[in-house]
Amino acid sequence: MAGRQSPWHNQRVESSTRLAILSPLVALGAIAAYVLFFRVAVVRNHPEGYVVAFAVATGLAVLAVTRTRGRRWPAWIALGISGLLLIGGAWFNFVAAQVPDTATALHVGERAPDFTLPDASGRPVTLADYRCKKPVIIVFYRGYW
Repeated sequence: MAGRQSPWHNQRVESSTRLAILSPLVALGAIAAYVLFFRVAVVRNHPEGYVVAFAVATGLAVLAVTRTRGRRWPAWIALGISGLLLIGGAWFNFVAAQVPDTATALHVGERAPDFTLPDASGRPVTLADYRCKKPVIIVFYRGYW
């Protein structure tokens, strides 16, 4: 039997098991990468990358289920985990995390409500301090420079 595969060796079962293990690892790796690189603006501002990774993980799990001959529960568990992460991640990214339309948006020429916010160096700035003294332009920017 040297150099030959044993009769109990099933390449299809092994590859489906590897796919079933790889699927949740890809999904959890996407979560870990998003958390680790959250301070990077490109990652933070484009979270759809982890949804794509969840879709890839779900595809791997589907492939594992279709290739499995014997015990299918590892592949089904991987499909359940990856599928839930895909649905939950897509819902959060495309539904829950969207900025809602506000009825209190200002129109051109309307008086802005008074507020106090920190400036670029962290000192508090109040709009009332500048009102009626000179024109005020307000710029809100995001970023971690």
